[in-house]
Amino acid sequence: MKVLRKNGGTPDKFLSGEETRCWRLARRLTQPELAKWLGVSPQAVSKMEQRGVSRVVALALAAIDRGLQPMKPSPEDYEAAQQPIRKEDMDEGE
Repeated sequence: MKVLRKNGGTPDKFLSGEETRCWRLARRLTQPELAKWLGVSPQAVSKMEQRGVSRVVALALAAIDRGLQPMKPSPEDYEAAQQPIRKEDMDEGE
């Protein structure tokens, strides 16, 4: 049994669908525009506006509000991710 939050959402939803839709409309974004920013389909945005969004999506919306641009990993990022982490590298960061 799911317990409802005060705003009518379920515990796994950080923003209700109505809150998500209001956020988008207040910023004068279309569903396809927001979908592009989030890296999802316009249909996924529509679903978010019906069902609500998790904390992760809410954080992405907050990042958009702060003017952060969508990020795509560069080839250098992928290369760095493949390198093993050495113990001495970890000790230097402490």
